[in-house]
Amino acid sequence: MIPIGVAIDSKTGTMSTSTGHYTKRLSEMRGVYHDKTALDEKLAADGDTVTYEVVEYLSPGSDMFFGTTTIYPGRIGDEYYMTRGHFHARRDRAEVYYTQSGEGVLLLESRDGESRTVDMKPGVCAYIPADWAHRSVNTGEVPLVFVWVGNADAGHDYATILTHGMKSRIVCRDGKAATVPNPDATS
Repeated sequence: MIPIGVAIDSKTGTMSTSTGHYTKRLSEMRGVYHDKTALDEKLAADGDTVTYEVVEYLSPGSDMFFGTTTIYPGRIGDEYYMTRGHFHARRDRAEVYYTQSGEGVLLLESRDGESRTVDMKPGVCAYIPADWAHRSVNTGEVPLVFVWVGNADAGHDYATILTHGMKSRIVCRDGKAATVPNPDATS
C-alpha cells in the first residue's frame, strides 16, 4: 500500500486512476421506481439508457476506498433518476459524500424507519451514519456528481431496499423536488 493522489473531474466524475467502474441502466432499475408503466414507456421511447455510473479506487490491502457517482438528469413519471439505495452489509460502517456538481437530494433512512434528507449541491459534505440506508437523487438538469469515501469492508445490502423500499420518495411537484411518502414501502 502506497499513498496516491487521484484527479477527479468535477463535472463528469471521471478519475485519472481507478480500479473499478460500473453503470446502471433503466432496465436494471425495475422495482426502484413507483410508476412501472412510466418506466416501460421510457424504455420504449429512449432505449436502455444509463441512469448512473460509479467509478472507484481501491488500493490492495487498504481499509478505505473512494470514488465517484454520476447520476444523469431524467425522470420516471414524477420521480427523478436516482441510485438503487442500500444499507451497508456491515452495520457499523459509515460513509461520506462530497458533492462536486449538479444538485440533488440524499435520502436517508434508519433501520427503525426514521427518514432524513440532505441537500446535495457543490461544496456540501454529507455524513451518512452507520446503519442508515442511503439513496441519491438528481433533482437538477445536469449530471449530479459526488465523491464518496467509505470502509473497504462495508459491503452493500441492496436487497433490503429493493424488497421493502424506502419510506419516502423524492418527486417533482410544481417544478420542484418534494419529499412524499412511498406507497410501496413495507416494514
